[in-house]
Amino acid sequence: MESKLKYALELLSQDVLKALSGFSELEEADEIRLRLSRRLCVSLKDKDCVLDYICTQADIEHSFKTAFSYSMHSYSRELSQGYITTRGGNRVGISGTAVISQGGEGIEAVKYITSLNVRIAREIIGCADEIVSECFKSGPEGLIIAGPPGSGKTTLLRDISRQLGARYKISLIDERGEISSAHKGSAQNGVGEMTDIFYGYPKAIGIETAVRVMTPRALIVDEIGSESDGKALSYAVNSGVKIITAVHAGNLSEAMKKTAIRSLYESGAFGFSAELDSSRRAAVKRLD
Repeated sequence: MESKLKYALELLSQDVLKALSGFSELEEADEIRLRLSRRLCVSLKDKDCVLDYICTQADIEHSFKTAFSYSMHSYSRELSQGYITTRGGNRVGISGTAVISQGGEGIEAVKYITSLNVRIAREIIGCADEIVSECFKSGPEGLIIAGPPGSGKTTLLRDISRQLGARYKISLIDERGEISSAHKGSAQNGVGEMTDIFYGYPKAIGIETAVRVMTPRALIVDEIGSESDGKALSYAVNSGVKIITAVHAGNLSEAMKKTAIRSLYESGAFGFSAELDSSRRAAVKRLD
């Protein structure tokens, strides 16, 4: 965590660093937020702290350009998606004015940046010990993790990948680099010696490619929900591959409102479920 915080601080201007120097809880920070003409904010696990420093355009521009290595054209995809993964696996989220593509089907770029969120990566080794020991005693099994935003789903998937990937062939479908925290194609987090990472692939394409070319025992994929995701995962299950995934939902019943999840559940794709609450506690259940 210390090195990840160090890398995050390297993105900030000298004035912002000076403002943070007197903040005693900086080591516990999850996020550092810069909002144009508003006070600097540091988010901890259970609270947001507003500091007595007004962020300037120069502060925003410094962090933005540093995050994108002063080469925005090289990261057009990341810019259009509103974030970039930086050294150490930290993520910088941006908000501003969207430039809509000519067909009106997506965001081409973002201009007039007014807010930056430097999200400090947390790699909690061993956080999935209980789930791994309960669900994967005899090898990989299908698992669905349901929890609200910020409940630790991605952190759990990362540690599951690390532990299972030490023993089995695993394919990690990491479309946005959130699990491996890929930076310039290299994983910044430990995701397992025998884990193959599909970074930047749209989920459905990544899933189908992994099954065809890597013969994994299990697939790990985050935030499924679309019909195309469901079809690709059904293809994986029918190919004998176990799927381990997570979904934004308060509980399993709520997750079942998503057609793709319900179809997979009814097909017997999941042997276990884990429901997370806001305090990141997991309630594991075997599914009959």
